[in-house]
Amino acid sequence: MNVEKYPQCQLYKFTLLLEDNKAMYVKPDIESRAVDGTIINRAYYSAYSYALLWLEEEISGFRLKQKWEYEAEGKEYVSEHRQVRDCLIKYEKMKASKNLYELHRLRKKADYKLFNPLTEEEINNSKKYMENVLNELKFEN
Repeated sequence: MNVEKYPQCQLYKFTLLLEDNKAMYVKPDIESRAVDGTIINRAYYSAYSYALLWLEEEISGFRLKQKWEYEAEGKEYVSEHRQVRDCLIKYEKMKASKNLYELHRLRKKADYKLFNPLTEEEINNSKKYMENVLNELKFEN
């Protein structure tokens, strides 16, 4: 499987490109917070969608459960994002799950706490977490 051509990998490459060229997007009417938040958001989505693809391709029978399925079983709903992290743990991909969790936490700050500044360390960490997820989840084919 050549994952280089998959949108998940292309999103990863775009996120790195965006981070490398972020100075080009900061203008007098566009603060760096907007660009930094977008980098973190894209880092999370790149890692999440890559992890989901890995689970779908490498784990026989894997599929995300819908809300109605939880309700039919009398169980509390678990978000698709949490399902992915939990399944990574189940298949002993703890580092990928932890990095995805940390990215999720940063993405929530970037997307929902718009008046909170983002630090250079958080931006660098988001890139590192994204790369860690992709590096741990290797495709066999």
